[in-house]
Amino acid sequence: MNQKTLLTLGVATLAAVAATVALQAGRDHETRPGSTEARLLPALEQRVNDVREIRIVAPTGTATLRAVDAGWTLTEAAEYPANGEKVRGLLLDLRNARRLEAKTANPERHARLGLVDPTAEGASSVRVTLCDADGAPIETLLVGKQRTSRAEPAAAQMGVTPGAQYYALPGEGPQTFLASGNLGVDGRTLGWLDQEFINIDRSRIAAATITHPDGQRLTAVREDMDQGEMVVQDLPEGMVPKSPSGTAQLVGALQRVRFDDVRRADSLEWPAETLTTAMFTTEGGLQVSVDTVQVPASEGSDETVTWARLAFAVQPETAGAAGEDATEEGDADSPPSDDLPSRDALQAEVAALEAATAGWAYAVPAWKESSFRLRMEAVTEPAPQPEPDPEPQLEVQPDPGSAPTPDTAPAPIPLEQAPPDSSGGL
Repeated sequence: MNQKTLLTLGVATLAAVAATVALQAGRDHETRPGSTEARLLPALEQRVNDVREIRIVAPTGTATLRAVDAGWTLTEAAEYPANGEKVRGLLLDLRNARRLEAKTANPERHARLGLVDPTAEGASSVRVTLCDADGAPIETLLVGKQRTSRAEPAAAQMGVTPGAQYYALPGEGPQTFLASGNLGVDGRTLGWLDQEFINIDRSRIAAATITHPDGQRLTAVREDMDQGEMVVQDLPEGMVPKSPSGTAQLVGALQRVRFDDVRRADSLEWPAETLTTAMFTTEGGLQVSVDTVQVPASEGSDETVTWARLAFAVQPETAGAAGEDATEEGDADSPPSDDLPSRDALQAEVAALEAATAGWAYAVPAWKESSFRLRMEAVTEPAPQPEPDPEPQLEVQPDPGSAPTPDTAPAPIPLEQAPPDSSGGL
Protein backbone atom coordinates (compact mmCIF):
# COMPACT_ATOMS: atom_id res chain seq x y z
CA MET A 1 0.00 0.00 0.00
CA ASN A 2 1.62 3.23 -1.16
CA GLN A 3 1.68 6.59 0.57
CA LYS A 4 -1.04 8.06 -1.66
CA THR A 5 -3.43 5.24 -0.76
CA LEU A 6 -2.73 5.66 2.96
CA LEU A 7 -3.38 9.39 2.71
CA THR A 8 -6.68 8.79 0.90
CA LEU A 9 -7.80 6.29 3.55
CA GLY A 10 -6.83 8.70 6.33
CA VAL A 11 -8.87 11.51 4.83
CA ALA A 12 -11.84 9.19 4.37
CA THR A 13 -11.62 8.01 7.99
CA LEU A 14 -11.47 11.57 9.29
CA ALA A 15 -14.48 12.51 7.20
CA ALA A 16 -16.41 9.53 8.54
CA VAL A 17 -15.60 10.50 12.14
CA ALA A 18 -16.71 14.07 11.50
CA ALA A 19 -19.92 12.86 9.91
CA THR A 20 -20.64 10.61 12.90
CA VAL A 21 -20.17 13.47 15.36
CA ALA A 22 -22.28 15.82 13.26
CA LEU A 23 -25.03 13.22 12.86
CA GLN A 24 -25.12 12.48 16.59
CA ALA A 25 -25.13 16.18 17.41
CA GLY A 26 -28.02 16.66 15.02
CA ARG A 27 -29.90 13.83 16.66
CA ASP A 28 -29.28 15.35 20.07
CA HIS A 29 -30.58 18.77 18.99
CA GLU A 30 -33.14 18.09 16.33
CA THR A 31 -36.76 18.97 16.93
CA ARG A 32 -38.90 15.87 17.01
CA PRO A 33 -42.15 14.91 18.76
CA GLY A 34 -41.46 15.25 22.48
CA SER A 35 -38.16 17.06 21.90
CA THR A 36 -38.90 20.68 22.68
CA GLU A 37 -35.44 22.27 22.84
CA ALA A 38 -37.07 24.28 25.65
CA ARG A 39 -35.56 25.02 29.00
CA LEU A 40 -35.62 22.08 31.37
CA LEU A 41 -36.99 24.33 34.14
CA PRO A 42 -39.01 27.02 32.32
CA ALA A 43 -39.90 29.09 35.39
CA LEU A 44 -36.24 29.87 36.08
CA GLU A 45 -35.93 31.92 32.92
CA GLN A 46 -37.85 34.74 34.58
CA ARG A 47 -37.60 33.84 38.27
CA VAL A 48 -34.02 32.76 38.88
CA ASN A 49 -33.45 35.85 41.03
CA ASP A 50 -36.51 34.98 43.12
CA VAL A 51 -34.85 31.82 44.43
CA ARG A 52 -34.13 32.32 48.13
CA GLU A 53 -33.83 28.74 49.26
CA ILE A 54 -32.35 25.61 47.66
CA ARG A 55 -33.06 22.19 49.10
CA ILE A 56 -30.81 19.34 47.98
CA VAL A 57 -31.46 15.70 48.89
CA ALA A 58 -28.91 13.05 47.90
CA PRO A 59 -27.83 9.61 49.10
CA THR A 60 -24.81 11.28 50.73
CA GLY A 61 -26.83 13.78 52.76
CA THR A 62 -28.93 16.91 52.56
CA ALA A 63 -28.11 20.58 52.09
CA THR A 64 -30.42 23.52 52.65
CA LEU A 65 -29.05 26.75 51.25
CA ARG A 66 -30.65 30.05 52.26
CA ALA A 67 -30.12 33.50 50.80
CA VAL A 68 -29.25 36.22 53.32
CA ASP A 69 -28.07 39.80 52.99
CA ALA A 70 -24.41 38.73 53.00
CA GLY A 71 -24.84 35.86 50.55
CA TRP A 72 -25.86 32.24 51.19
CA THR A 73 -25.74 30.08 54.31
CA LEU A 74 -26.00 26.34 54.97
CA THR A 75 -28.71 25.44 57.49
CA GLU A 76 -27.20 22.02 58.31
CA ALA A 77 -24.01 23.84 59.44
CA ALA A 78 -25.73 26.32 61.79
CA GLU A 79 -26.10 28.84 58.92
CA TYR A 80 -22.36 28.94 58.24
CA PRO A 81 -21.59 31.01 55.12
CA ALA A 82 -21.87 28.89 51.97
CA ASN A 83 -19.72 29.13 48.86
CA GLY A 84 -21.72 31.84 47.10
CA GLU A 85 -19.96 31.40 43.77
CA LYS A 86 -20.81 27.70 43.73
CA VAL A 87 -24.46 28.40 44.61
CA ARG A 88 -24.79 30.98 41.82
CA GLY A 89 -23.17 28.53 39.42
CA LEU A 90 -25.79 25.91 40.31
CA LEU A 91 -28.66 28.32 39.66
CA LEU A 92 -27.25 29.33 36.29
CA ASP A 93 -26.66 25.71 35.29
CA LEU A 94 -30.24 24.82 36.18
CA ARG A 95 -31.60 27.83 34.31
CA ASN A 96 -29.59 27.00 31.18
CA ALA A 97 -30.33 23.26 31.10
CA ARG A 98 -32.31 22.15 28.01
CA ARG A 99 -34.72 19.36 27.17
CA LEU A 100 -33.22 17.34 24.33
CA GLU A 101 -35.63 14.47 24.09
CA ALA A 102 -38.70 13.23 25.90
CA LYS A 103 -38.23 9.83 27.49
CA THR A 104 -40.56 7.53 29.35
CA ALA A 105 -43.60 8.77 31.27
CA ASN A 106 -44.10 5.36 32.87
CA PRO A 107 -43.08 5.54 36.56
CA GLU A 108 -42.32 1.81 36.50
CA ARG A 109 -39.47 2.52 34.09
CA HIS A 110 -38.01 5.50 35.90
CA ALA A 111 -35.52 3.35 37.80
CA ARG A 112 -33.80 2.40 34.55
CA LEU A 113 -32.86 6.05 34.15
CA GLY A 114 -31.77 6.39 37.77
CA LEU A 115 -34.81 8.51 38.56
CA VAL A 116 -35.72 7.15 41.98
CA ASP A 117 -36.11 8.64 45.43
CA PRO A 118 -32.61 9.72 46.56
CA THR A 119 -33.24 8.22 50.00
CA ALA A 120 -33.97 4.78 48.55
CA GLU A 121 -31.41 2.04 49.03
CA GLY A 122 -28.83 2.00 46.27
CA ALA A 123 -30.03 5.32 44.77
CA SER A 124 -27.63 7.67 43.01
CA SER A 125 -30.11 10.43 42.13
CA VAL A 126 -30.27 13.98 43.48
CA ARG A 127 -33.42 16.04 44.08
CA VAL A 128 -33.27 19.82 43.93
CA THR A 129 -36.10 22.08 45.07
CA LEU A 130 -35.94 25.81 44.44
CA CYS A 131 -38.14 28.01 46.64
CA ASP A 132 -38.97 31.69 46.94
CA ALA A 133 -38.74 33.88 50.02
CA ASP A 134 -41.98 32.45 51.40
CA GLY A 135 -40.77 28.87 51.00
CA ALA A 136 -43.09 28.17 48.06
CA PRO A 137 -41.53 25.93 45.37
CA ILE A 138 -40.57 27.63 42.10
CA GLU A 139 -39.17 24.50 40.43
CA THR A 140 -38.25 20.96 41.40
CA LEU A 141 -35.92 18.58 39.61
CA LEU A 142 -34.84 14.98 40.03
CA VAL A 143 -31.51 14.24 38.35
CA GLY A 144 -30.77 10.65 37.39
CA LYS A 145 -28.03 8.87 35.49
CA GLN A 146 -25.61 10.68 33.25
CA ARG A 147 -25.85 9.50 29.68
CA THR A 148 -22.74 8.71 27.69
CA SER A 149 -23.24 10.04 24.19
CA ARG A 150 -22.57 7.62 21.32
CA ALA A 151 -20.57 10.40 19.69
CA GLU A 152 -18.08 10.67 22.55
CA PRO A 153 -15.49 8.12 21.32
CA ALA A 154 -15.42 9.70 17.85
CA ALA A 155 -15.43 13.19 19.28
CA ALA A 156 -12.51 12.36 21.56
CA GLN A 157 -10.42 11.46 18.54
CA MET A 158 -11.03 14.97 17.20
CA GLY A 159 -10.40 16.69 20.54
CA VAL A 160 -14.09 17.60 20.97
CA THR A 161 -15.85 17.31 24.34
CA PRO A 162 -19.61 16.81 23.92
CA GLY A 163 -21.91 18.56 26.38
CA ALA A 164 -23.03 16.61 29.45
CA GLN A 165 -26.38 14.86 29.23
CA TYR A 166 -28.53 13.59 32.09
CA TYR A 167 -31.86 11.89 32.52
CA ALA A 168 -34.10 14.25 34.44
CA LEU A 169 -37.58 14.47 35.88
CA PRO A 170 -38.71 18.10 36.23
CA GLY A 171 -41.74 19.05 38.26
CA GLU A 172 -44.10 16.59 39.90
CA GLY A 173 -45.36 14.76 36.79
CA PRO A 174 -44.16 11.40 35.38
CA GLN A 175 -42.64 12.73 32.13
CA THR A 176 -38.86 12.30 31.98
CA PHE A 177 -36.38 13.93 29.62
CA LEU A 178 -32.89 13.60 28.32
CA ALA A 179 -31.41 16.98 29.22
CA SER A 180 -28.23 18.83 28.37
CA GLY A 181 -26.31 20.94 30.81
CA ASN A 182 -24.16 20.73 33.91
CA LEU A 183 -26.54 18.86 36.19
CA GLY A 184 -23.92 17.10 38.33
CA VAL A 185 -25.30 18.55 41.57
CA ASP A 186 -23.02 18.15 44.61
CA GLY A 187 -24.87 15.99 47.10
CA ARG A 188 -22.35 16.39 49.95
CA THR A 189 -23.54 18.60 52.78
CA LEU A 190 -20.14 20.19 53.44
CA GLY A 191 -19.47 20.36 49.73
CA TRP A 192 -21.32 23.70 49.71
CA LEU A 193 -18.89 25.29 52.15
CA ASP A 194 -15.37 26.61 51.80
CA GLN A 195 -13.81 24.30 54.39
CA GLU A 196 -10.54 26.20 54.62
CA PHE A 197 -10.90 28.41 57.70
CA ILE A 198 -7.36 29.69 58.30
CA ASN A 199 -4.34 30.19 56.07
CA ILE A 200 -1.23 31.80 57.54
CA ASP A 201 1.75 30.89 55.40
CA ARG A 202 4.43 28.82 57.13
CA SER A 203 7.09 31.34 56.06
CA ARG A 204 5.64 33.89 58.53
CA ILE A 205 5.55 31.81 61.73
CA ALA A 206 8.30 32.87 64.16
CA ALA A 207 7.27 31.32 67.48
CA ALA A 208 4.74 29.02 69.10
CA THR A 209 3.72 28.38 72.69
CA ILE A 210 1.35 25.59 73.68
CA THR A 211 -0.09 25.60 77.19
CA HIS A 212 -1.80 22.46 78.48
CA PRO A 213 -4.38 22.27 81.27
CA ASP A 214 -1.94 20.34 83.49
CA GLY A 215 0.40 23.34 83.41
CA GLN A 216 2.95 21.99 80.94
CA ARG A 217 4.14 24.59 78.46
CA LEU A 218 6.01 24.01 75.22
CA THR A 219 7.72 27.04 73.67
CA ALA A 220 9.57 26.88 70.38
CA VAL A 221 11.28 29.72 68.51
CA ARG A 222 12.35 29.90 64.90
CA GLU A 223 15.84 31.33 65.29
CA ASP A 224 16.44 31.21 61.53
CA MET A 225 13.38 31.99 59.40
CA ASP A 226 14.89 29.99 56.53
CA GLN A 227 14.86 26.81 58.62
CA GLY A 228 11.91 24.45 58.58
CA GLU A 229 12.03 23.66 62.31
CA MET A 230 12.02 25.60 65.56
CA VAL A 231 14.31 25.48 68.56
CA VAL A 232 12.61 24.16 71.71
CA GLN A 233 13.08 26.46 74.70
CA ASP A 234 13.32 25.73 78.46
CA LEU A 235 14.20 22.06 78.11
CA PRO A 236 13.51 19.91 81.16
CA GLU A 237 16.59 18.79 83.07
CA GLY A 238 18.20 15.78 81.48
CA MET A 239 16.33 16.17 78.17
CA VAL A 240 17.54 17.21 74.71
CA PRO A 241 15.64 17.99 71.50
CA LYS A 242 14.93 15.10 69.19
CA SER A 243 16.56 15.16 65.78
CA PRO A 244 14.57 16.04 63.83
CA SER A 245 12.72 17.74 66.64
CA GLY A 246 9.20 17.39 65.24
CA THR A 247 8.55 21.12 65.47
CA ALA A 248 8.07 21.47 61.70
CA GLN A 249 4.36 20.87 62.30
CA LEU A 250 4.26 24.06 64.36
CA VAL A 251 5.75 26.04 61.49
CA GLY A 252 2.96 24.86 59.16
CA ALA A 253 0.20 24.65 61.75
CA LEU A 254 -1.88 27.51 60.32
CA GLN A 255 -1.33 26.99 56.61
CA ARG A 256 -4.41 26.03 54.57
CA VAL A 257 -6.25 24.35 57.46
CA ARG A 258 -9.60 22.75 56.57
CA PHE A 259 -12.33 21.65 58.96
CA ASP A 260 -14.22 18.37 59.08
CA ASP A 261 -17.27 20.04 60.62
CA VAL A 262 -18.32 23.43 61.93
CA ARG A 263 -20.58 24.62 64.77
CA ARG A 264 -21.42 27.70 66.73
CA ALA A 265 -18.69 28.05 69.37
CA ASP A 266 -21.25 28.68 72.10
CA SER A 267 -22.84 25.30 71.38
CA LEU A 268 -19.77 23.64 72.93
CA GLU A 269 -18.29 23.82 76.42
CA TRP A 270 -14.76 25.15 76.84
CA PRO A 271 -13.82 24.24 80.45
CA ALA A 272 -10.43 25.50 81.63
CA GLU A 273 -9.54 22.11 83.10
CA THR A 274 -9.52 20.52 79.62
CA LEU A 275 -8.58 23.53 77.46
CA THR A 276 -5.31 23.59 75.54
CA THR A 277 -4.19 26.93 74.06
CA ALA A 278 -1.68 27.30 71.24
CA MET A 279 -0.33 30.81 70.57
CA PHE A 280 1.41 31.42 67.25
CA THR A 281 3.31 34.63 66.53
CA THR A 282 4.44 35.75 63.10
CA GLU A 283 7.67 37.56 62.38
CA GLY A 284 5.71 40.76 61.79
CA GLY A 285 3.73 40.57 65.04
CA LEU A 286 0.40 38.88 64.22
CA GLN A 287 -0.76 36.66 67.07
CA VAL A 288 -3.11 33.74 66.50
CA SER A 289 -4.58 31.96 69.52
CA VAL A 290 -6.10 28.52 69.00
CA ASP A 291 -8.11 27.01 71.87
CA THR A 292 -8.87 23.30 71.53
CA VAL A 293 -11.00 20.82 73.46
CA GLN A 294 -11.64 17.16 72.80
CA VAL A 295 -15.20 15.85 73.05
CA PRO A 296 -16.72 12.42 72.27
CA ALA A 297 -17.50 11.96 68.60
CA SER A 298 -20.97 10.79 69.61
CA GLU A 299 -22.80 9.89 72.78
CA GLY A 300 -21.10 6.91 74.40
CA SER A 301 -18.30 6.83 71.82
CA ASP A 302 -14.67 6.23 72.78
CA GLU A 303 -13.52 8.28 69.79
CA THR A 304 -13.01 11.99 70.24
CA VAL A 305 -13.19 15.05 68.01
CA THR A 306 -10.90 18.04 68.51
CA TRP A 307 -12.76 21.34 68.24
CA ALA A 308 -10.93 24.64 67.84
CA ARG A 309 -11.86 28.30 68.24
CA LEU A 310 -9.63 31.17 67.13
CA ALA A 311 -8.72 34.64 68.33
CA PHE A 312 -6.37 37.23 66.82
CA ALA A 313 -4.35 40.21 68.00
CA VAL A 314 -1.39 42.38 67.08
CA GLN A 315 1.65 41.86 69.28
CA PRO A 316 2.40 44.80 71.58
CA GLU A 317 5.13 47.06 70.25
CA THR A 318 7.30 46.46 73.34
CA ALA A 319 7.59 42.75 72.58
CA GLY A 320 10.13 41.04 70.38
CA ALA A 321 9.27 39.25 67.18
CA ALA A 322 9.17 35.88 68.88
CA GLY A 323 6.86 37.02 71.67
CA GLU A 324 9.57 37.83 74.22
CA ASP A 325 10.25 41.19 75.81
CA ALA A 326 12.75 43.33 73.97
CA THR A 327 16.06 43.31 75.82
CA GLU A 328 18.27 45.47 73.66
CA GLU A 329 17.99 49.21 73.89
CA GLY A 330 16.01 50.64 71.03
CA ASP A 331 14.30 47.37 70.01
CA ALA A 332 10.84 48.75 70.71
CA ASP A 333 11.50 51.85 68.65
CA SER A 334 13.20 50.14 65.72
CA PRO A 335 11.44 50.83 62.42
CA PRO A 336 9.71 47.80 60.84
CA SER A 337 11.50 45.91 58.12
CA ASP A 338 10.46 46.69 54.57
CA ASP A 339 9.56 43.01 54.18
CA LEU A 340 7.19 42.99 57.18
CA PRO A 341 3.62 44.33 57.25
CA SER A 342 2.94 47.64 58.94
CA ARG A 343 0.86 47.75 62.10
CA ASP A 344 -2.04 49.20 60.15
CA ALA A 345 -1.83 46.26 57.76
CA LEU A 346 -1.75 43.84 60.69
CA GLN A 347 -4.79 45.49 62.28
CA ALA A 348 -6.66 45.16 58.98
CA GLU A 349 -5.65 41.49 58.79
CA VAL A 350 -6.89 40.89 62.32
CA ALA A 351 -10.23 42.51 61.49
CA ALA A 352 -10.67 40.32 58.40
CA LEU A 353 -9.73 37.13 60.26
CA GLU A 354 -12.09 37.92 63.14
CA ALA A 355 -14.95 38.68 60.77
CA ALA A 356 -14.53 35.27 59.15
CA THR A 357 -14.06 33.14 62.29
CA ALA A 358 -15.62 34.90 65.30
CA GLY A 359 -18.27 32.80 66.98
CA TRP A 360 -17.40 29.58 65.16
CA ALA A 361 -15.81 26.30 66.27
CA TYR A 362 -14.09 24.00 63.80
CA ALA A 363 -13.58 20.24 63.95
CA VAL A 364 -9.88 19.76 63.24
CA PRO A 365 -8.83 16.69 61.20
CA ALA A 366 -7.21 14.01 63.36
CA TRP A 367 -3.89 14.29 61.52
CA LYS A 368 -3.75 18.02 62.27
CA GLU A 369 -4.70 18.15 65.94
CA SER A 370 -1.16 17.56 67.27
CA SER A 371 -0.08 20.85 65.68
CA PHE A 372 -2.24 22.59 68.30
CA ARG A 373 -1.72 20.13 71.18
CA LEU A 374 1.97 19.19 70.91
CA ARG A 375 3.61 18.20 74.20
CA MET A 376 7.19 18.50 75.39
CA GLU A 377 7.74 14.74 75.50
CA ALA A 378 6.92 14.50 71.79
CA VAL A 379 9.85 16.72 70.80
CA THR A 380 12.47 15.80 73.42
CA GLU A 381 14.33 12.71 74.57
CA PRO A 382 16.67 11.82 77.45
CA ALA A 383 20.17 13.17 77.03
CA PRO A 384 22.68 10.40 76.25
CA GLN A 385 24.63 9.23 79.28
CA PRO A 386 28.41 9.83 79.06
CA GLU A 387 30.53 6.70 78.92
CA PRO A 388 32.41 6.03 82.20
CA ASP A 389 36.15 6.72 82.28
CA PRO A 390 38.27 3.56 81.97
CA GLU A 391 39.72 2.26 85.26
CA PRO A 392 43.48 2.97 85.68
CA GLN A 393 45.83 -0.02 85.20
CA LEU A 394 47.88 -0.65 88.41
CA GLU A 395 51.50 -1.80 87.98
CA VAL A 396 52.12 -4.94 90.03
CA GLN A 397 55.49 -4.95 91.92
CA PRO A 398 57.14 -8.38 92.28
CA ASP A 399 57.65 -9.90 95.79
CA PRO A 400 61.38 -9.83 96.64
CA GLY A 401 61.17 -13.29 98.26
CA SER A 402 59.37 -14.99 95.42
CA ALA A 403 60.84 -16.70 92.42
CA PRO A 404 61.20 -14.41 89.47
CA THR A 405 58.62 -14.65 86.80
CA PRO A 406 59.42 -14.55 83.12
CA ASP A 407 58.46 -10.90 83.10
CA THR A 408 60.65 -10.06 86.10
CA ALA A 409 63.55 -12.50 85.69
CA PRO A 410 66.94 -10.81 85.15
CA ALA A 411 68.39 -10.90 81.70
CA PRO A 412 71.02 -13.64 81.19
CA ILE A 413 74.69 -12.58 81.45
CA PRO A 414 76.48 -13.20 78.14
CA LEU A 415 79.58 -15.58 78.34
CA GLU A 416 82.95 -14.27 77.32
CA GLN A 417 84.79 -16.46 74.76
CA ALA A 418 88.61 -16.91 75.26
CA PRO A 419 90.78 -15.86 72.35
CA PRO A 420 92.52 -18.68 70.38
CA ASP A 421 96.00 -19.94 71.48
CA SER A 422 98.75 -18.14 69.55
CA SER A 423 100.81 -21.33 69.39
CA GLY A 424 98.29 -22.90 67.12
CA GLY A 425 97.59 -25.83 69.44
CA LEU A 426 94.15 -27.16 70.18
